[in-house]
Amino acid sequence: MKFNTIILLVASFSFTSAFSQAFKEKIADKKFDKEEYVSASEMYAELAGGKKPQTKYFVRAGESHLKIGEYKKAEAFYGQAFTNQGMTDKDYYNYYQVLKYNGNYTRATEVFAKINSTEFKNIRSALTHHADYHEFLKDSSNFTIGKLEGVNGEHSEFGLLIVGKDLYFASSRRNYGAVHRKYGWDDSYYLDVYQGVLEGAKVSHIKHVGDHMRTSYHEGPLVITKDGNTEYVTRNNIDHNHGVKGKDNHVNLKIYYRAKLADKWGEWKEFQHNSNDYSCGHPTLSDDGKTMYFVSDMPGTLGSTDIWVTHFEKDNWTKPTNLGQSTNSEGKELFPHLFENEILLFSSDGKPGLGGMDMFYTVPSPDGGFEPQNLGYPVNSSFDEIGVYATSNKSGYFSSNRTGGMGKDDIYSFESKNPIFSTPVNFIVKDVLTKAVLAGAEVSILDDAGKVIGKASSDEAGHVKFSLIPGRNYKSKTKKDGYKNLDIMIPEKDLAKLSKESKELYIEKKIFGLVGLVSDADNNSPIEGVKVTLTDAFNKANVVTYNTSNVGDFKQIYDKLKEGDDVSYIVKMEKKGYITKTVAAEVSIMKDGFIKLHEVTNMKMSKIKIGTDIAKLVDLKPIYFDVAKWDVKPEGAIELDKIVGLMKENMGMVIELGSHTDCRGAAKANLTLSDKRAKSSASYIISKGIPQDRIFGKGYGEAKLINGCACEGKKVSRRGRGNGKGGIIGGGFFFFFFFFFLLWRRLELCL
Repeated sequence: MKFNTIILLVASFSFTSAFSQAFKEKIADKKFDKEEYVSASEMYAELAGGKKPQTKYFVRAGESHLKIGEYKKAEAFYGQAFTNQGMTDKDYYNYYQVLKYNGNYTRATEVFAKINSTEFKNIRSALTHHADYHEFLKDSSNFTIGKLEGVNGEHSEFGLLIVGKDLYFASSRRNYGAVHRKYGWDDSYYLDVYQGVLEGAKVSHIKHVGDHMRTSYHEGPLVITKDGNTEYVTRNNIDHNHGVKGKDNHVNLKIYYRAKLADKWGEWKEFQHNSNDYSCGHPTLSDDGKTMYFVSDMPGTLGSTDIWVTHFEKDNWTKPTNLGQSTNSEGKELFPHLFENEILLFSSDGKPGLGGMDMFYTVPSPDGGFEPQNLGYPVNSSFDEIGVYATSNKSGYFSSNRTGGMGKDDIYSFESKNPIFSTPVNFIVKDVLTKAVLAGAEVSILDDAGKVIGKASSDEAGHVKFSLIPGRNYKSKTKKDGYKNLDIMIPEKDLAKLSKESKELYIEKKIFGLVGLVSDADNNSPIEGVKVTLTDAFNKANVVTYNTSNVGDFKQIYDKLKEGDDVSYIVKMEKKGYITKTVAAEVSIMKDGFIKLHEVTNMKMSKIKIGTDIAKLVDLKPIYFDVAKWDVKPEGAIELDKIVGLMKENMGMVIELGSHTDCRGAAKANLTLSDKRAKSSASYIISKGIPQDRIFGKGYGEAKLINGCACEGKKVSRRGRGNGKGGIIGGGFFFFFFFFFLLWRRLELCL
């Protein structure tokens, strides 16, 4: 009998124990499903410590501790579940997150490798590219982190907004003017919006914003448009101060707004794209209030929560657009903040980082071309960093539940030595022809207004690197001695690409050169095959020779000359069938490119033919004689030297100098005077080395008048000086060709 009684008692005890465990599990599951994680964590911990623990108990105990921020306890429970096996891919992912919270990055990567589901493929890809967590620690000395005094307490403070000296924030501190309800998730009070005065690194005069934001559920963060006329707030979906549940049996979040009209605030209204069945919250707006980024888990969300964008057009908000995989992940993206209408800051636990929610910045665009950048340590840590609020490109605020804080989430300030929201842009300077890298090239970056915002010189490898604020258009200017300047536009859509690969800046070497075009004096057609000799007027040993091309030109490249240099040439042009010609030319190098020698001096050549006007060939000026004299004057010698030069260059040329007079005076005297002047001029030319059989002087007196005067009535057109008889040399010569003297035209002296 006793034996049977003992058996009955044992059976009864076993039944009671099993019933008790099942009952506790049911209660724990209910708490877990209602997101009352504090109670759930305690009950699952008790179940996990029982005689027949299930993997489920360890997993849910771990997840509950994860939700309420008790990461060490969460790691312990997940570790036991991992040993017992039976974990799902979601469990592995949560364990991976817990390990990162606790800074155990190596173990976290090992655990993540257990995940087989394609649900986390983007995270896996990102981990492949950012396997080394130390990359997020490299700029730690760049930041100074401080606690914002006067605002932090034992509860949570986050979601800042600064308007002038007023600082608004959300807090789970006890609100003595409201119903003291607690939130089952972490057993904290529901959020409310508070206001204080920001003075340096301290906040004072903190108070609740007022009854217009006083409900028995979550309210905050608050956003106010730049013009101060519209307020947006995130709050639970409520109706008459009672929560309204959606299809998932949860009270979701909604965005509410109110507008100020005639200095009076209107009633709160729902954001156009709210729903009972999903959450919308954490709005941030552009300066004009017409672009809104917000968080939602609406259909089309890639992960737990994503960032969406909508635009205010025609009195309505457009259909929200998901920012895509570049910004969003399989995890959570929260607390977007738009800085200067271009930079979008946000928190994410689904992108490579130090653990928990890390803060990132990006430039949102339809093509998702810019990869979000992790702000790095110590702004980020292995814990949660949320609600970043930038006040400049070097400073701002954020909230974190990192160790050393006063409460669950504390507000911190950050200050950076260098611009934070920037992307590296890489260039490499090369010679456009040789493709060789060029050191010492100066590269400047200009903004849209043309202001230089950065300047650097290329290193020995030709590399230049800048850090630019994304979302803007830029222009680069490249300079180097001996090279042409290069200006290129850098559109904002190319910045992401330039952060990963170098843009080649090909600059062209400056060409300082000379081009000459030799043409026919009669028809201006180019002459091919002309031998052109350039002799440096200051260094006769410096002689170069060219032959004109089929288009009648030649080119010379200067290797040693530069801008501002001058050069003088004696230019000689020779070609069979043409009269050889020598001219002087002085050129100044004012800019890169080719100087056109034919625009500086006369490079037209005349064919050897009867009727050629020699005076025009050598630009002969009038030759004057004193009254009744025939001696060659110095100024006349200059002109006759031109004839000497022409004859020396054209060795077969024979010239007759014909001297003429007008009809004043006796005809016989005029004939004698003109003959003496012609022979005197010829003698001068002979004295310069021209054989006497190539130059003849003959006077014609009044026989061949060239001034067109009529002697009758002594109506004469005078050219001489004073009362004397003077004149000019006309043009004409004989040319010796095939042993014959061919009459071209006489070179005549007019007296």
